[in-house]
Amino acid sequence: MRIRCSLEAAFLLLPVMLFAQIPENQEVRERFRELVLAPLSQGVAAPASLLPQSRGPRVAFRTEAGEGALYYLFLNEEGSSFPIAGSGSWIIKRERAEGQFLQAKVYFRSDPGCFLRLFPAGGRTSADVYLFGLQVDRKVLLPLAFTELLFQPFQYIQQLSAAVVRWDLLLYTGNPTADRHTESLLAAIRAALPALRQADDGAMDAQGRYVRIADLSAQEDPSGGGGLNCSGFAKWITDGFVYPLTGSYLDITALKQRHLGLRGNRWSSRYEESRDPYFGLDWSRNLALALQTAAGFPGLGPESNDVRDLPYLRYREDVGYPVEELSLALFLDAREHPGSLYLGSLNREFGQDPALRQHYHLIAFLPYFTADGAFRVAAFDTGQESSVEAIKSRFAGHFVHLVRLDASGEFSAPAARGSGNR
Repeated sequence: MRIRCSLEAAFLLLPVMLFAQIPENQEVRERFRELVLAPLSQGVAAPASLLPQSRGPRVAFRTEAGEGALYYLFLNEEGSSFPIAGSGSWIIKRERAEGQFLQAKVYFRSDPGCFLRLFPAGGRTSADVYLFGLQVDRKVLLPLAFTELLFQPFQYIQQLSAAVVRWDLLLYTGNPTADRHTESLLAAIRAALPALRQADDGAMDAQGRYVRIADLSAQEDPSGGGGLNCSGFAKWITDGFVYPLTGSYLDITALKQRHLGLRGNRWSSRYEESRDPYFGLDWSRNLALALQTAAGFPGLGPESNDVRDLPYLRYREDVGYPVEELSLALFLDAREHPGSLYLGSLNREFGQDPALRQHYHLIAFLPYFTADGAFRVAAFDTGQESSVEAIKSRFAGHFVHLVRLDASGEFSAPAARGSGNR
């Protein structure tokens, strides 16, 4: 399957920066001010309600009790439901024994990991900010009492915190041209996946034949076909962009080049042949560099496509980021480089005498924003579609090194031309 975009490069030159407007439920919160502030000893209660607003979405209100606390929930309508982790929804928490206010949780994106925690701080309010599950701002002081801030519009919180909190970043909703192109690209990749099979050490060579990466010998497959491993699939998806530019697929020997002067140490250098600890890192960098060269940008270094400089996160040289930071890393880089594809090299320490960090598995990621601004990531693990959450669970405690590829061009899904027999 082939897709073509007439002006794909235009979105790189003229990006459309859009930011979310948080749906407000201040009108309903104000309506329940007396109930929320009343001493709990009075036993003030209200039934669950579904309330319209003069402006803004309908709001579901209810109270819940649990673990010594009482919760007031103000949940905005999204579609036909009222999700707890919906954009603009508030959850106010009080301690049941004494009635003290403990905190309020406010979601600013429709994602369970994107929210503010508001805390009483004397006559002011303290805010912690979380973006895709990671704390990005801590103890931001707002010059308004907690019990008064509970009934203010969310936009007022934005104004009070604007000098500290990067709302332009937190509320980013994508680049429509780049994101629609990515969705078309995803459709092309998904349509091609059923024809792919897995095979240890498998890849397509420059002529489109299934071979073994180690020695370029034909894959031994009684059915006459062949398959790909994780490295072979990363090459397959990169070849999809290279072929329309050059008329051929990438050369495996060139992709196996080791960049000994750019990574490793005196311990790992002894095991380059026996354990090949940096294979995934070198392979992903070489793929990105080969695509750059095919697109007419030769001469850049192997590290030129590394995802290194991101707000809030610390890059570790030739290691990358903890896999737990993967969603945030992809969100941050996709904002700056819309329409990109990422190869993630999973790595951790293996073995004893010595224990070596090894880059042993590759996964492809395509981040994008939906038409309504929600952030999504399609993940492809050895020719099978997965999810970031599944990868975080499977590789908990690992690191992931990200390399960026320009996915704005034409994509033609590679098709095999035989089993590799010569």
